[in-house]
Amino acid sequence: MDKRFLKILTLPQADERWVGTVRRAPFWIFPGKQNPYRPFLFFLATTSGKVIRTEVQSEQPGSEEILQEFVAAMKRPTPGSGSARRPQVIALDNRDHVASLSASLAEFGIHCEFSDLPPVIEDCLYSMEREVTRREPSPGLLKIPSVTLPLVKHLFQLCADFYATKPWQYLNDNHPIEIRVPPEQSPRYAVVMGSGGEIFGLAVYNTLEDLRLMYQQDFLSQKQIARRASWLVLFFDEATAMRFDDLDLMESKGWTVANETAYPFIGRTSKTLDLKTPSKSDLLWMEGALAGILAYLQKHQLARWGLAQPFDDQLSVKVVRKTITLDLRFPDVDPIRGYGDDDS
Repeated sequence: MDKRFLKILTLPQADERWVGTVRRAPFWIFPGKQNPYRPFLFFLATTSGKVIRTEVQSEQPGSEEILQEFVAAMKRPTPGSGSARRPQVIALDNRDHVASLSASLAEFGIHCEFSDLPPVIEDCLYSMEREVTRREPSPGLLKIPSVTLPLVKHLFQLCADFYATKPWQYLNDNHPIEIRVPPEQSPRYAVVMGSGGEIFGLAVYNTLEDLRLMYQQDFLSQKQIARRASWLVLFFDEATAMRFDDLDLMESKGWTVANETAYPFIGRTSKTLDLKTPSKSDLLWMEGALAGILAYLQKHQLARWGLAQPFDDQLSVKVVRKTITLDLRFPDVDPIRGYGDDDS
């Protein structure tokens, strides 16, 4: 054993299980003219949620640095978390860290094992995010009840394909799309964003009446519209706009984006115009709709910049573990906008 750590063996050993993680921190650092970055966070707590130690590092720590943090945590726990001591078990949420640290911790009489973070620790991390960012944390898509990794993976791939296809070169707000995605019986209404060159993505309205509100922006403010309707939105932006959970997932799985402004964010608007985590049904609908729009554009040669009115179609597309049939209809936009209502 390293002589620096011999004193650890003199500490009393408590019948405790500590839970730890070393991950990207749930906040950004904006260093002046340099690019923003997320530092690395060392976090260690008891299973009851008492924080033993937190430490932020600009670079990803190696096994030696992580071991030193464990030693510091045992010798000098955070005030209020108890006296100096060794736990019986330290559980980590990274299998590589478990493999590289188990032998060293065993010399301290501590068993190291893998475990997902319990909800109480996730709550601690969300509290940290809330305190630092001064906004309510938004859990990632994989945290939505019963949403699976294959669904999120396919959805992110469809988003990447959507961005690469640049549908805003062919469709704009003059081409709202009525899309019926099984198993939903009623259609939703999608509008491709990006023809103006500012915000790129897809806005989705639950009903035709909600879509009509969107066309009243000359008469109603965004706040007034948000109080009357909620809509689903996909937009592409820099990484700083993303949920931290989703960024962590993308990094851990090696999912890439086309460029630094092509990170996909999917959310649902609230009455305060905040973007909340969508529902599982929203994600399933978005999966089918993105697949349908991409298949439509591949099948039909549309004129760029919306110079021709698209026509209706029915398409079969693949979603996770099955094939579904979609109805895509392009309704006449003038009645939706309210033009020609007085004509007879």
